[in-house]
Amino acid sequence: MRTQRGGCRLAVAVVAILVAAPPAPSASAQPGGRDVTADILANRDVTLSGDAVVRLTGGVTAYAGVIRGKGAFTVGGTGTLVLVKDSDFTLPDDRRRQKIVTVGGNHPVSTIENPDPPAVIVQRGATLQYGSGSGGDGSIGHFAQAPGVSLNTLNHRIDGTLDLAVHRQVSLGVISGTGLVKQRRGTWPGIELPGTHPFSGTLYVGTGADYGSVNYLTAMPNVRKVVNQGSFIHNAPDGEVVTDAADIYSQFYGNDINFHTWGSGVVRMSGVYSWSDNGSDTDPALSDPARNFATVPHRDNKRGINIEGATVTWGDGTGNRFFLPGNENTVYINLHADPGGARSVLTFDYNGPVTLAAPISGGRYHDTMADVGRGDVVIAATRGNAVTFTAPQNYDGDTTIGDGASLRLGDGSPQGDSALLPTGKIVDNGELIVQNAAKGAELGRIGGTGSVTQAGPATTTLAGELTYTGRTTVKAGTLEVTGGSLAASAAVDLPSAGTKLDLTRAGDPTVTNLSGAEGSTVAGGRALTIRATTATTFGGALNATGDVTKTGAETLTLTGKHTTPDSAWTVRDGTLALAGSVQARQLAVAPTGALRSTGTVQAAVDNAGTVDAAGLTVRGAYTQRPGARLTGTRLTVTGAVQLAGTFAPNSVPGPGVIVDNQGTEPVAGTFDGLPEGAAVGAFRLTYHGGDGNDVVLTGGSGAARSGATTPQVASASRSGALWWLWAAGVPVLLAAAVVFLVRRRSRTRN
Repeated sequence: MRTQRGGCRLAVAVVAILVAAPPAPSASAQPGGRDVTADILANRDVTLSGDAVVRLTGGVTAYAGVIRGKGAFTVGGTGTLVLVKDSDFTLPDDRRRQKIVTVGGNHPVSTIENPDPPAVIVQRGATLQYGSGSGGDGSIGHFAQAPGVSLNTLNHRIDGTLDLAVHRQVSLGVISGTGLVKQRRGTWPGIELPGTHPFSGTLYVGTGADYGSVNYLTAMPNVRKVVNQGSFIHNAPDGEVVTDAADIYSQFYGNDINFHTWGSGVVRMSGVYSWSDNGSDTDPALSDPARNFATVPHRDNKRGINIEGATVTWGDGTGNRFFLPGNENTVYINLHADPGGARSVLTFDYNGPVTLAAPISGGRYHDTMADVGRGDVVIAATRGNAVTFTAPQNYDGDTTIGDGASLRLGDGSPQGDSALLPTGKIVDNGELIVQNAAKGAELGRIGGTGSVTQAGPATTTLAGELTYTGRTTVKAGTLEVTGGSLAASAAVDLPSAGTKLDLTRAGDPTVTNLSGAEGSTVAGGRALTIRATTATTFGGALNATGDVTKTGAETLTLTGKHTTPDSAWTVRDGTLALAGSVQARQLAVAPTGALRSTGTVQAAVDNAGTVDAAGLTVRGAYTQRPGARLTGTRLTVTGAVQLAGTFAPNSVPGPGVIVDNQGTEPVAGTFDGLPEGAAVGAFRLTYHGGDGNDVVLTGGSGAARSGATTPQVASASRSGALWWLWAAGVPVLLAAAVVFLVRRRSRTRN
């Protein structure tokens, strides 16, 4: 909620005029009554003692008299009645029922209860004109005061046309009907529209109109079209939401919509602000939606938005007709701070895809890029709210993406690239997608629970603090991290060949739950840490100039070719499953880590944890530390072999090579509890097998057959121990069975 503003502004009363739709007029309020046509034509004053009607027969009638008394006044026929002087009358007492109710203390709010029926009626086909346009400024009104607002109590029903040519503020009470209310161009200061108006015709703003203010609310729920040729000014008092659902059309250069709000007030626009190149004043239209994006002669279709320290929402979450279709040549959007320092907030709230093709900036009117915008942008947390920016943005504030919503920067075409200024932070609780085609984007601080996706060929650089916890996906091009870290991101995925995650300049080059397709690349600089909290497979290539560390309790499977000749790899926690190859300076397995491999390590392997070798080739030395385990049954080593710890195979081995030592030096050391010639189940273990340097399980007499005691594998796993018992027990059982059968046969013969 925006805080109240200080200074003298606190003394301003906030008044809301809330007017319910009037009931259907009673019989006495229906058009008709005494015919005063002759009096009007003769410029005689008219005193109402009930309802009166003037019936026009074409042409223009300038009336210099005044109307007074009690009753309702109806204009009928087919001509135009011009009022040169002001008229003031009231409804009869039996029709006057509306009341102004004011509450709120220092910030009063006034509402109208039970509004009166119309007192001024313009029938279809007829025109009532207030003011001559050049001299007299006549109108009809009887006013009541409320804090901060003067309300015309003579409500108007317009089924024909009300032509406002008055050079002063105009109030029409509660407006109803289906016709046209038209304010001419150049007739400042404009129309005030306090109240809830059941009017369902067309409003034509030629100069200016106040749709709400700090003193009252405006609602026109049935108006579907507004022609804006001037400044259509929207405002909301503190704590109130002012809604305008009309489609707004411009026809000439120089029109705009201005927004002001007080305190926590909000203005919500759910229509479309469009160019109009055909139709009529009562039914404006656009021949082709593409004309909103094409410059027309004299820039007639240029239209703009000025948000003056206000809180504004485009869309109401129920559709995806975008409020401002256009580009930098046809529309402008200015975010300003108000004199009290309050910054603007612009929210997009749709339930489907929309595109903003113009920059949000902060200059003066059409010169929008002369200064940066002063405010924030919000993508509302509405399911399906998918907003695309296709122009570089120029506002200095924060960008918030709500849960279930998405923001795309760029549309994938070279003409549709976008960017955000790095001055604000991105609060990403939904999905941020960058898909620039030609010019890369640099994004600053990103936080929240949402995801970030790089989806365009142009490089995206994440240059600030990164605390978002959602997924990071590189679908296309390169995502570069400089200064920050992806450590907080729940997962990193490169699902397409040719994609790259560049961490060479990251402040903390840590990624979590890495996955990716063959042909993708992750580049690390001085260090690269891959944390696995869930099992993932990365089929691309890891490149690093510094050390590579695998952490996390779950398994990371690498199927690609990883070239890191100067790196020391460490499996600190969990399992590194290597189906591809690693070129490194060294690969160390910590006591809490495990290496499971059918691939190749072009480095020395130092095992202080577990190595499950099912066809692993080590192009270097293999050292197994005390307390470490070898659980696989096929390990090829080209360098020196140093053994300690245990041999605890995961499955029952047959005779054959356990460690194929292709080096020239003999194996140093032995497995714990397994000296040269020790029985391993039905086989014997030798460290001088094969070509004399290999660790081999040989056949021949086993422990049961020789009567020797079979040593227990030190620190063997439960599966290894069960295998040993099974392997040692089978020969004994077989021998006993043979003896039993021989003895039984002998007894049978006897």
